[in-house]
Amino acid sequence: MNSINTTFDTPVLELKGSIMTVIVLHLKATDAGRLYPQLEQKIGKAQAFFRNAPVLIDLSDLGEAEQLALDFTELASTLRGMGVVPVGVRGSARSQNERILHAGLGLLPAVKAERSVAATESQPSTIQDTTQEAEEAKLVANAPQQTSSAIPTKVITQPVRSGQQVFAPEGDLVILSSVNAGAELLAAGNIHVYGALRGRAMAGINGDATARIFSLQCNPELVAIAGEYLVNESLAPSCINQCVLVSLGSKGLQFDVTGSFTPAP
Repeated sequence: MNSINTTFDTPVLELKGSIMTVIVLHLKATDAGRLYPQLEQKIGKAQAFFRNAPVLIDLSDLGEAEQLALDFTELASTLRGMGVVPVGVRGSARSQNERILHAGLGLLPAVKAERSVAATESQPSTIQDTTQEAEEAKLVANAPQQTSSAIPTKVITQPVRSGQQVFAPEGDLVILSSVNAGAELLAAGNIHVYGALRGRAMAGINGDATARIFSLQCNPELVAIAGEYLVNESLAPSCINQCVLVSLGSKGLQFDVTGSFTPAP
């Protein structure tokens, strides 16, 4: 009788740890009357940005009693209804773990030190804590060592592909190539794209209303400055595929079709 070979010559899967792009929702209170309207306002302002984005719920600022008052199933269902994907909870009290798992959410330990706006790796807003995947680090051309008073600029020399997110937490972001549809750029300062901008670009993510977006060929899915945004369908036809400077004025985003521009210092 021939024996059955239960070994596999060629593996068909591999498990690896990875640093993934994820939005972190930091809860400060659990009162449903305040929580859900504020979520709707926050996410609704930029649905194109948040659509299908993975969300990690952080409870580090809540005591055990406050966590007990939170309906995790309702929270997860509400987030999904807003178009985002809740994937897990961190910083929860041990007594809440069973309720969290019952809601279909994963469990992660609380981080030892939170990133802040002033830190080297700051989060782009009060509900976001974004890092790049390890593969994206290969794209970064690191600037020379900065002094403590200097604002760093992140420079990307290769095209930013669909599904990638590039984050400049403190200063400007410079892309020396094109940004494909489905890619995302986030910067605390200005964004410069020396090529086609077809993805999403969000400048002034920490509230800097003076930030600007420069693009040699402007056809983005979304552009935003300090929370004010426009999607591609709302752009004037005269801006499409033109050299454009985007700034924030008293009436919202302004598009200056310049033909050419000199990047801001």
